[in-house]
Amino acid sequence: MSRHRSGPSRDPLIFVASLVVTLAVVAGGIAVAEASPDDFRGSAQEGLTLSSAPDEPKPIRKQKRKPKLVVQQGAVIKPETGPDLVKASTGRIGTGLLLQPLAAVQAPVGDAVKGQVTAAVANLPNRTSAGGFASSVAALTANGEDFVTLNEVSGRSIATIQAAAPGYGAYRDPTPDRSTGGSQSMNNVVMWRTDTWNLVDGGRVKVVDNDTGILSGKAFVWDRYATWGLFQRKDDGAIVSVVSVHMPTNPAKFPAQPGGASMSRVERYSRGMDVLVNTVRVLAQHGPVLVGGDMNSHHSQGGWTAAAKMTAAGYRYTKDRGVMHLFFQGGVDVLSSRQVGVASDHPALITSLDMRGQGPS
Repeated sequence: MSRHRSGPSRDPLIFVASLVVTLAVVAGGIAVAEASPDDFRGSAQEGLTLSSAPDEPKPIRKQKRKPKLVVQQGAVIKPETGPDLVKASTGRIGTGLLLQPLAAVQAPVGDAVKGQVTAAVANLPNRTSAGGFASSVAALTANGEDFVTLNEVSGRSIATIQAAAPGYGAYRDPTPDRSTGGSQSMNNVVMWRTDTWNLVDGGRVKVVDNDTGILSGKAFVWDRYATWGLFQRKDDGAIVSVVSVHMPTNPAKFPAQPGGASMSRVERYSRGMDVLVNTVRVLAQHGPVLVGGDMNSHHSQGGWTAAAKMTAAGYRYTKDRGVMHLFFQGGVDVLSSRQVGVASDHPALITSLDMRGQGPS
């Protein structure tokens, strides 16, 4: 008689073994399901196919660290905006002792010069009375002119000149030229409004050496000089240079010389203008240049004259009825120019210019 056994085998050993296999399979599935993509990155996982490629790591960007601001006691922190102004100067000392043009200037190169600049040009001889000198300087600065060039003022101290014009600075090389003919070395001064401009650098150039001639029956030996100043405007950092020069007594009108002269007075004047023009070119590398003074010549007299030489160098000019000139670059416009009576045998010249964005050249 056969026996019918219903249901699975109840053998304990077989049941336990089956249960172990079942649990192992389930655990493996859970491990695969919970695995992070990072668990597979960088190695081949045999027998596994991922539904999508794992994300690549994003590059880590290094942030630039701002420099730590270190404040020193008494130091001035420059603003991020506004003009970069250089320290004001008192000018050079002991310059202009040799016949040669200016070689170089240690100064910034300016940007375009905008707006109006006004300059006065005057010859105020040493024989002028103290009262006449003071009233003349007051007239030259009455309207807040930016610059003033003076000739024949060797007898006036810088303190005296500045006292006649409150709010103005004045510069000339303080060391006289004691060589033959050096009596003219202290004659030329440049003045400026101290609330508007800083003197960055300044000096003197000898433009004519040993000019010998005869005037009123007497022989003379007079060197000639130019005093220059390079200025920076305080509100925008613009650079303008100003030159005060007194050229030799008109050589066409007074050509006579004592015996033994090595060249004519016309030739010496002409060479002196070449020195001046070369000096102006050096200054013009930093910004526009204004040249003012008693030029003792007229354009109509020929190519050796101040007007002819400066015009050939690209400059225009205003002048009085005689020989007082103000030279400026060709792109500048004249707004006004007028003569002013002063205590002198020359009227003064005051000219207002629109600088029209002129810059270094």
